[in-house]
Parts: sequence; C-alpha cells; structure tokens
Amino acid sequence: MLWLKCGMGLARGVPAARHLVTKDILSPSPSAPSNRTKNIQYAGSLAYHRRMGCPPQPTPPRLSDISSSENQTLLLSKQLPEAPKAMEFENVPGNASFPSTQNPPGPTEKEHLLPQHHPFTTGKTPEDLLVESCADLVTWIGGPYAILLQFAAPGIALGSCQHSRFQTDPISRFRRTAAFILAVVHGTEAQKAAICGAIRKQHSFIKGPNYTANDPLLQKWTAATLYAGAVLMRDTFSISGRELSRIEKEGLCAQFGRFATALDMPAEMWPASLDEFEAYFDEQIRTLEITEASQKAADILLRGMNLPWFLLWGLVVMRVLMAVWLPERLRVAYGLSSPDRWFVWMGYTAIVWLIWTANWVMPERLKILVGSWMKKEMARAAEDIRIQGRWMM
Repeated sequence: MLWLKCGMGLARGVPAARHLVTKDILSPSPSAPSNRTKNIQYAGSLAYHRRMGCPPQPTPPRLSDISSSENQTLLLSKQLPEAPKAMEFENVPGNASFPSTQNPPGPTEKEHLLPQHHPFTTGKTPEDLLVESCADLVTWIGGPYAILLQFAAPGIALGSCQHSRFQTDPISRFRRTAAFILAVVHGTEAQKAAICGAIRKQHSFIKGPNYTANDPLLQKWTAATLYAGAVLMRDTFSISGRELSRIEKEGLCAQFGRFATALDMPAEMWPASLDEFEAYFDEQIRTLEITEASQKAADILLRGMNLPWFLLWGLVVMRVLMAVWLPERLRVAYGLSSPDRWFVWMGYTAIVWLIWTANWVMPERLKILVGSWMKKEMARAAEDIRIQGRWMM
C-alpha cells in the first residue's frame, strides 16, 4: 500500500506546490500570495506526505534566490518536475477547437487473427470446451436430435430396430450411452478400455445383409451427430446468450472425433477442418436413404418408448423440439408437424424459455452433484464389465 499512498501524495501535494511556484515566478502580480502564505501551503502538503508515510519532498524555491531570467530557467529545470506537454489543438471551421486527431496504433496481427473469445486467448483449449460441453446438462437434451439424425443411416436404423432395447428400456439405454461418452472424456485408460471393449464386443453381434455395427462409416456418422447436437444445444440454451465462435467450433469438432476413434474408426477418416465437416454433414443429410426401418425407429423414439407415466410428457416436448430442429427432409419423413404452424412455434418458444430459465436458476452445486453422480455411474459400469465381463445396467 505504500506505493499507493505515495502516489496519492504526489497527486495532491506536488502539483499544488509546483503550480504556486511557477505562477509566481513567471507572472508575478500584486495579488499573488506572499512567501509566508506559500510556505504555509507547502508545509501543509509536507504534513500530508508524512501522515501518509511518503518520503519527504524537496522544499520549494524561494523568490529571493531568483535574480534573473537565466536563474529562473535553471532553477525550474533542476528543482521542478517536468510539466506535462500541452495537448495540441487544431482549428476547425465553426470557431471550435478539438484535439489533433492522429490515427491510434492498430491491432497487432495476433489480435486480428485471434478474437477475444478464441479458446487460447481465454485460456480454454479445445479439450476444455469438450469437458464443458459434456458437463453442461442441457447438452444431453440433444440426445434425441442426434439419434434421429443417426436413424437416417439405414444400417443404424436396422440395427436399432432389430437389436436395441431403446423401446422397452430407454432409461438403461441412455445410461449406457452416457457411460460411453463420460468414459471417453473423463475416464481412466482402464475405464475407457473396459467400456469401449464391451461396446465393440456387443456390436460384433449386430450385423445384417448390408450393415454391421462396427462399420467405421457408421461410427463416423454417429460421432458427427453427437457434435451437431452438442453445438445446437450450446447455442440454443447458452446462459450468456453468446453462440460458439467459428474457432471454438473448429476445436470442438476435432475433439468429438474421439467418440469415433474410440470404437476403432481410423483417425484419418475424421474431417480435418470445420469446413470439411460441414460439407460431409450436409452431404449426408442430402443423400442418406430414409428407409422404412428409419421411419419405424423414429416413430418408436418419438411416440412409442416405454417411459414411466410421470415422464410421458417428455414425448410431447420431444416432438415439438424435433419439429423445429430437424432438417426439413427428415422432419417430413418422420411425420412431424411444420414449424410454421402457430401452435408448434408457440410451444417451442415456451419450452425453450422454460429450459433456459431452469438452466439459469439451477444452483451450480446441483449441476456439479449431477455430474459427479453420472461419473460414478460410469466408473461402476466399468468395474462391472471388468468383473462380470458384460454390462450390468
């Protein structure tokens, strides 16, 4: 605090003394205060410095010590601090004066290339963004959106209809998917190996005439839909109201490739840039064949899941959200209402507002507790697989 006190003393004491001395030397007048008055005033500033703990200031010069203009100049240059330079003004029409306008130094090249929200300027790496995305509870709301995109791939739709239990036991199916995602993001190497190994083993039995669950192309499409859902949820329900920047999306896209490579997709198959990913994603949406199996699987998800009675309202909410979020081609194929209809848009607006508000008012401690519980579930699933050799959830 000593330097702050000294600064306050200099700001209040020294300029006042300098002003008195300079004024009397350069423009003496009969009304100027006497030497006794100036000495009293300067003594007051010295007392202020001593009270604030600052070092003593030099005594002001006396008028009797100055006999000529040369001595005045010498005395001022040696004993008085240099006065600040006067602001330069330039005259403009209209008898008005403004400070001279000089172009301020422009931003450096780094400031041009890295905006303020860039992950590396805010201290967040792409991996930090992935951890935040998985820790944000609203990200999991994008699960049905990602699944309906996946059903557009005939192989995933056939495998889900013939081998998955998501109709009869959707909660258990969600827990397994959550365990896989958390193992890839937060799990140890042993936990990740156990859970991913169990999934690969189970996928080896899911095959048909034209598909196999371990197909790298299907793994790539699954990871792509997870990324699309995470970005959509982050931009829709962000408490700050700020969408992810292009650079943040680029880093997050690279990280989501881990969900495909964890199931043995070659790393070089994942898009190398966000532009490449968007071209791939748009091509898939435009060309994937929506088969009868796709429509059947989507109908089960949207209308036929065996949920507890107190969660049945979630099916209505899901249909409203998917009617707005899904691409037009998939929305029509899955039999959802047009988002242009007034009741769909009003329902969507109300649902989004309620979810955003709940996410905003939810205590951070509660979010942390839910995340910790999900991680413990993942660790328990990995331990069960290690001991029993299969899923126990």
